[in-house]
Amino acid sequence: MAVIVVPRDSSLQLRLVTGTNPLTGAPIIESKTFTKVKAAALDQDVYDVATALVGLQKYPADEIRAQKESQLTQ
Repeated sequence: MAVIVVPRDSSLQLRLVTGTNPLTGAPIIESKTFTKVKAAALDQDVYDVATALVGLQKYPADEIRAQKESQLTQ
């Protein structure tokens, strides 16, 4: 029997550089997560919203992540 993939709402995570570790020089990363991103949302639209949200933040973005979820059934 074939597996059926049912897309579920996903999440968007902004990873922000909030400072630098004084001992190692490595960046300090904090994340902000936005949930309930509609499964039907296009990747480009999600990215456009993410970049707009980054523009509203106090700190610069290190990375933008999208976590897509789906349910597998038969």
